[in-house]
Amino acid sequence: MSFIKTGKTSVIITTYNDAKFLERSIPSVLNQTLMPLEIIIIDDGSHNNDAEKIFKTFSLHSDISMLYEKKKNGGPSSARNVGIKLAKGEFILFLDADDELLKNSLEWREEILESLDQNYASVYCSKIKLIDNKRKIKEKIFETDGKLNVSLVGRNNGIPGQITHHLFRRDIINEVNGYNESLKFNEDFEFLLRIAKKGLFFGVSRAGFIQHMREDSWSKSDPYYAYNGVEDFLNLASNKKLLPQIEIKLRRKENRLSLAKKIILFQRTKSKEAIPYIDEAFDIIKPQNIKEHALFYLNKILKKL
Repeated sequence: MSFIKTGKTSVIITTYNDAKFLERSIPSVLNQTLMPLEIIIIDDGSHNNDAEKIFKTFSLHSDISMLYEKKKNGGPSSARNVGIKLAKGEFILFLDADDELLKNSLEWREEILESLDQNYASVYCSKIKLIDNKRKIKEKIFETDGKLNVSLVGRNNGIPGQITHHLFRRDIINEVNGYNESLKFNEDFEFLLRIAKKGLFFGVSRAGFIQHMREDSWSKSDPYYAYNGVEDFLNLASNKKLLPQIEIKLRRKENRLSLAKKIILFQRTKSKEAIPYIDEAFDIIKPQNIKEHALFYLNKILKKL
């Protein structure tokens, strides 16, 4: 019998009607150079039992503890909260069903987190984006050792706002009472900002996982759903002082411009619907660069059509 190196991490994988991807994500965890303490799979009310069938296939031959639980559909936040309550590990790593851990991802991140003081809440990494299983993009991120610069969270080449980048201490997750289940958008971001008030972060620009993406997912998404979700998050962040007010203003402007661009690009017959959002954006903060000035003048043209 071969010797299994087991660490202190509970890996929580959430799934909802995407069980087929578990056939890739579960082996990526089981093939780690340092095995997790346990794997917890939370099915957020999928329409079938495919996730449970796949779980049973792997759990029968696993050398570590594997747990499956199906719950009523409530969204990613509620699914992760169920996983947090079940977790026994000192550390927690969240994984989406369609993500894939790189082979030594747990080992090097757990080694760093164990070497740090208890007031460090997370070790975060970068990722590789794999688009349509063809095009690879290696992400660059802002490295951190200490207090989190919250204005950089979610920015290009900034600090990852997606939860799957982070290896957390479970104690700090429990201290902030897990996820806010009332949010349906930017729930990861809000979760990180609350943790940032409690602990320090250590970030390394080294890929820890592969995120599988579809090229057309952005164009097919409902632009108003995303817009309203971001607004709800920004209202909460403002009320709870999770972000500086100037950063909230900047993100409100960006949210309106993002919606306007989606309307113009993907709903061309409704282009005039973009007008009030562009007006609001530049009332919040005036145009700052060539692209924004171009959009400002395009808006004038739309008003004349």
